[in-house]
Amino acid sequence: MENTKNYSVWIIGLALLVFSAIFFLSAQSFSSQGSYVEVKGLSEKIVKADVAIWSINFDVKSNNVDSLYADIQKNITTIQNFLISKGFEASEINVAPVNIYQDTYKDALFRYNSSTQLSVYTKKVDLVKTTSKDTLFLVKQGITMSNNSISFEFSDINSIKPEMLGEALKNAKDTAQKIATESGSSLGGLHRGNQGVFDITDKDPGSPEYKKIRLVSTVSFLLK
Repeated sequence: MENTKNYSVWIIGLALLVFSAIFFLSAQSFSSQGSYVEVKGLSEKIVKADVAIWSINFDVKSNNVDSLYADIQKNITTIQNFLISKGFEASEINVAPVNIYQDTYKDALFRYNSSTQLSVYTKKVDLVKTTSKDTLFLVKQGITMSNNSISFEFSDINSIKPEMLGEALKNAKDTAQKIATESGSSLGGLHRGNQGVFDITDKDPGSPEYKKIRLVSTVSFLLK
C-alpha cells in the first residue's frame, strides 16, 4: 500500500514537471514571437493623369417629335464636328442613348423634353483641358449644355507601385530603428506587413490633371 502511494506521488510529480517544462517553453515561444514593433511608412508622389473623360450633356425641348429629333441630331453633329476639329478622333467620341420625358401636364410649355450625353474618352489630357475652355462656341450654336464636366484619371498605378512600396517600407524601417535604439533593442527582420491602399486625389482644385498619390503601409519588425 505504501509503495502504491509513493508511486502515485512520483507520477504526479513527474506530470507537474512535464507541464512546467511545456509551459516554460510555450511562454518563451510566445515572448519571442511577441517581441516586435509595429510602425507605419508613408510615401507620396505627384503624377500627371494619363486619361481624361469629358462629358457634355445638352437638353432639347419641343412640342413636335420630328422637330425634337432634328434638333437632337443637329446638336450631336455640331458637337462631334467641334471636337474633331480640335484634334480628337471620332473613335474617342461616344453618344449615349437619348432620354426623353413626355410632359402630359395640360399647361406644360413643352410636351417633349430630352437629355443627351456625349463623352470623350482619351489619353490626350492636355488637349481636353485646352479645348474645354472653348465650349462657348457650342453655346453660340444654340446648344444648351446642362453638364460640362471632366474627370482626369491616372490608370498606370503599376508603373510607380514598386518605387512607392520601397519608399514606404524604408520610412517604416527608419522609424522602427529609432524605436529599437531608444528601447535598448536591436532591430530584427520583417515580422509582418500590410501594403495599404493607394489613395489618389487631385493635387489642387486649379490643376485636377495632376494627382497626388498617397500610400501608408503598416509593417512590424522583430526586436532582439
